[in-house]
Amino acid sequence: MTATPAIRSGLRPGPHASALVLLAPAIGLCAVFIFIPAVLAIFGSFHTFGITSRDWQPVGLGNYARALADPVFWIALKNNMIIVLGSITLQVGIGTILAAILDRGLPRGATIFRTIIFAPMVVSAVAVAVIWQVILDPNVGALNRIITGLGLTPPTLGWLGDPSISIWVVLTIGAWQYTGFMMVLILAGLQGIPKEIYEAAALDGARGLTAFRHITLPSIRNVLVVAVLITTIGGFKVFDLIYATTQGGPANATQVLGTYIYMQAFNLGNMGYANAISVILLLIAVVLGWLQVRISRRA
Repeated sequence: MTATPAIRSGLRPGPHASALVLLAPAIGLCAVFIFIPAVLAIFGSFHTFGITSRDWQPVGLGNYARALADPVFWIALKNNMIIVLGSITLQVGIGTILAAILDRGLPRGATIFRTIIFAPMVVSAVAVAVIWQVILDPNVGALNRIITGLGLTPPTLGWLGDPSISIWVVLTIGAWQYTGFMMVLILAGLQGIPKEIYEAAALDGARGLTAFRHITLPSIRNVLVVAVLITTIGGFKVFDLIYATTQGGPANATQVLGTYIYMQAFNLGNMGYANAISVILLLIAVVLGWLQVRISRRA
């Protein structure tokens, strides 16, 4: 006796069950590496304890009050904001200009030009930091030799050792690495604009900057929103480039939330306080994610 089609179909897992089976590995990895650590960080932020200590002392909101009264925390948050705003200006701004140039079409060497601009993106942040440390070295660096050759005077304390300019130098290094990615992202949006729109606009006298302002920018609004949000989140998450170049120095001039969390946790052993700063950074990321969803829906 053979089973009827209805019985056979009833034995098969439904689409929801199949989806859960396929998503199970990803859900498991997210639980192990994201959800569980986040819950532990929130729990630990209400306690004081060391790296190897098993004596967790509850302090309530004490760690958060300490963060609000900590001047270095505010310096780190300010530096994150500088990196965010500076990265949006440099990466998205220059990336848009380069993408517009490529979209107009270069007669020769467009592929080589695009490869050169994008190449730093595929290099790790640590390698980028090492390269620029050599370039910016006060004794043997190429940049100081060029500036001296032009009759100018380089910074006495070095490019990464001068507290007044070090954050701007690191910001420039980050822009050098990621502008190519923004260029490729925005170029993809530009290439999706129908050429007929520009032809119709040209008949009405809209060319050059006028066409760019009234046709190009509105047409790639969604892409620009994504680019700005990616850059903003990256600016708050920055760690490796700062740690590999300055470790937050000199005198906390380049300290950001990521490096300050690391210093409090592993250098000073203040795990509870480090967890509190991590939770604050998590809340910032959640707000940015919420804004991304809202803006994407309106775009």
